Amino acid sequence: MMKKWLSLAFGIVVFACLAFFITGWITRTCIPFNKKADKIEKTLYSDDEDMNEVDICFIGGSHGLNAFNPNTMWDHAGLHSYNYCYAGETIPLTTAYLEELYKKRSFDLVVVDAYYAGLADPYFGEKDYAYDVLCRMKSSDGKSKYIDEHVREENKKDYVFPLNRYHSRWLDLGDNDVERKPDPNDDFMLGQDYHYEKNNGKTVRFPTWCDSGISVPLRDNIEDELRELIRTVKAHGSQMLIADIPRCYNAGAPAEWVDDEYGAVNRIKEIASEYDVKVLQFDEEGLDSIGFIPEKHMFNSGHMNIIGSEVYTKALADYIVKNYNVKRYEKKSGDIWEGYLGIYNAERLKHGVS
Repeated sequence: MMKKWLSLAFGIVVFACLAFFITGWITRTCIPFNKKADKIEKTLYSDDEDMNEVDICFIGGSHGLNAFNPNTMWDHAGLHSYNYCYAGETIPLTTAYLEELYKKRSFDLVVVDAYYAGLADPYFGEKDYAYDVLCRMKSSDGKSKYIDEHVREENKKDYVFPLNRYHSRWLDLGDNDVERKPDPNDDFMLGQDYHYEKNNGKTVRFPTWCDSGISVPLRDNIEDELRELIRTVKAHGSQMLIADIPRCYNAGAPAEWVDDEYGAVNRIKEIASEYDVKVLQFDEEGLDSIGFIPEKHMFNSGHMNIIGSEVYTKALADYIVKNYNVKRYEKKSGDIWEGYLGIYNAERLKHGVS
């Protein structure tokens, strides 16, 4: 009798293990291996020795995704950087992702896109932006914490059991869904995403600068989350810069954002000063001084086009070299960074950008 029970128990354990393995494989395969998944695989789980030379980490939301230009950082100042931004990446999501990056890499400087500190909705992106990043990340304390604090109970099932959302993809699966191999064809972009068009069919003009100098409180938990992000960067020995990327203030911001974006940035400056962290912001005179012209350099009211990213990144690189201890490299023939720059310049010409 005892042998029967032991055999039964063993069979149950084996079945459970197989079921767990098969379910995990099916889940991983059904989650779309799109551009965002490809970037997560490259930055968190692939062993790319060249990326060990990345000294500057750009991180944040879509404003940073379009604005921070690693190829220009290299061409203009000999700096090695990578754009780790994702569309819709909130402050706590940045912290969770950065913690995972630190498991593989170290950075001399972390540059954070400040825009999402003005967010007023704690559940922003739980069904799309945040989900698209987190469902492709492996289990971690940061991931669990984000889901616990920023996903409503009724939506957590999609995070715990992604098959609940993607089970119908069986008919659309391709080889890349199974192999999930990173695509090397966009490596030269170093994480950045570009817009080639100017103003997207509608002229963008920034309103007259109207910063009263008064700060306004951020959403209840955002201030704590921003502090946690700063402490995370400092705990890993990195320098930090918060970048308030040029955009059309208080124009077209959705209901999930604070009403006074000027005041929100002033509050960000106050919090940053508590930790001796600099905030780089350009007012009208500042934009004039670096030659940034919204009518030429914006794709829409919040996002730069590729030329705008080059103008902005040159100014950012100069600021970094002047204010931070970062390594500058000499250009050498055959260097992979020079190779990426060559492909980048060829793509610009292909799209009529000279």
